[in-house]
Amino acid sequence: MKRLLTTLRHTYIGKKAQILGWGLGLALYGLLIVPMYDTFVAQGEQFQQMISSYPPEFLAFFGATVNSMLTPAGFLGMYAFSMLPIIIGIFSVIAGSALILDDEERGRLDLIIAHPIGRSSFFFGRTLGILATTLTIHILGWLGFSMLLGGSSLAVSWGQMAVPFLSLLVQTLFYIALSLMLSMLMPSRNLAAVVSGAIMVTSYFVSSLASINDSMGALAKLMPYHYFQTVLSFQELNLGWVAALLGISAIMIVIGWLRFIRRDIRLRGEGSWRLSFLSKRRKTI
Repeated sequence: MKRLLTTLRHTYIGKKAQILGWGLGLALYGLLIVPMYDTFVAQGEQFQQMISSYPPEFLAFFGATVNSMLTPAGFLGMYAFSMLPIIIGIFSVIAGSALILDDEERGRLDLIIAHPIGRSSFFFGRTLGILATTLTIHILGWLGFSMLLGGSSLAVSWGQMAVPFLSLLVQTLFYIALSLMLSMLMPSRNLAAVVSGAIMVTSYFVSSLASINDSMGALAKLMPYHYFQTVLSFQELNLGWVAALLGISAIMIVIGWLRFIRRDIRLRGEGSWRLSFLSKRRKTI
């Protein structure tokens, strides 16, 4: 346990630049978005006319309607939270894919594992470290979105603002787990990041287009973004969706761990697919 906690602490401290960059950036975004609602409300009929001029398909793509845009939840859902899973997802796929493979491809992992730390302690220490980093980033973002609520006409409490951030945190953890698992299954960090990013972007577009085209509804239900929730109360939050995404994330982390403890560590550079049938074919040529 001591070795795991040491790895966790070292990983967390090593991510301070990401914490400050992503956390403060997210907080700054909130400090800009919240006062924007007051500006729109002050415009009154002009704001309503502007929203009414939007094509219905455009609003539906972001999960909004003309009427919902006039509510705090609808405003935050479209202008604040609709794109955040993709924005923070960039951090997710980079951090998850690099969590283990960055040191391996740079030739440092074999030296780290040579110390009496154990592969499992190292893997879960790194994983818990990046999870703590992610939690801190979201807390900073939540604080940024909440600081100006007292003087805003949004009429949203700090607790209510925490609800969509909880759903956003689950989405972020999902893509960290996905990119971490793929980094253990694929020959390089870059490939794992590209595939994870492609899945993330596809999920966003398919889920958004399903709001316009009903025929894509069944496919959208297979996408993680479909289960992203921007509601502002815990009563409306679908805890089943939250539990499902967390459960799938845990399974992907376990798969990555099993792969890590059973494979050889490269001295440096990218690996190969190591498919057994290809190896047999090469021997016969």
